[in-house]
Amino acid sequence: MGVEASVARIALLGTGLLGSGMVKHFLKSGTQVTVWNRTEAKARELEPLGAGVATSPAAAVDGADRIHIVLPDDAAVGAVVEQLAPGLKNGAIIVNHSTTLPDATRTRAERHQAQGIRYLHAPVFMSPQMAESGIGLILVSGPQAEFDEVRSELEGMTGEVWYLGERPDLAAAYKLFGNCMLFAISGGLADIIAMARANDIDAVEAMKLFTKFQPGNVIAARGPRMARNETTPTSFEVKMARKDVGLMMTAAKDQPLVGLPCIAKRMDELINTGKGDQDITAIGPAAK
Repeated sequence: MGVEASVARIALLGTGLLGSGMVKHFLKSGTQVTVWNRTEAKARELEPLGAGVATSPAAAVDGADRIHIVLPDDAAVGAVVEQLAPGLKNGAIIVNHSTTLPDATRTRAERHQAQGIRYLHAPVFMSPQMAESGIGLILVSGPQAEFDEVRSELEGMTGEVWYLGERPDLAAAYKLFGNCMLFAISGGLADIIAMARANDIDAVEAMKLFTKFQPGNVIAARGPRMARNETTPTSFEVKMARKDVGLMMTAAKDQPLVGLPCIAKRMDELINTGKGDQDITAIGPAAK
């Protein structure tokens, strides 16, 4: 009979909403997890579910094969890694799921490599509920060897794992790209609701438009053209799009707007510099 592979011991540092969702998923799958949080009470909430609770980062990672970090920013990540480093087991891998700045992520990865710390940056697109259910997308950047070692475990945490390669800052950048689109959509929805209310239309009913009209398709159709700085008109000319934006702003009446005024300003800049006949793709930054 073959020898059964041992189950990796997990430490997770940062038990906010997302981190707690990850811990619950680990526990449901029968994985031993030790947790730590700056506010200990939040970590203690997971204790009845079977999580071990440590009172320091170093204690949390003692004996752990994988260390998952889910913290709010670069400063918190740097401080916690510094505290846990003395307790790292030989061969342990840190997997940082935090949303951080690409430059700081690259610097951190290079520093850890010099220190002999095995480290991957792996931000996620998943809500706390998705994390608990094990569905979503994990982006990963870092050494191929480390990724190969943890790939199956990461796949167990979510529906899809996308390895972006060894360049350490790519996952951090792609995470910001994704969040940027989420926030842009939220801003657009806010302006639609403003127009609906200004025109005595139920805002919930207004959202039904998007069960028929799928504007998300424009990403695939227009995104690559914008990225290549292709501005030959194929759909909206800037000057015609600006006319529509003006209609939207007028239709909103006295309701506050989030995105439309900024879009109008950019279009006005293009029109004033003789680019009103270019495609709407021209609102993107010009290639250098």
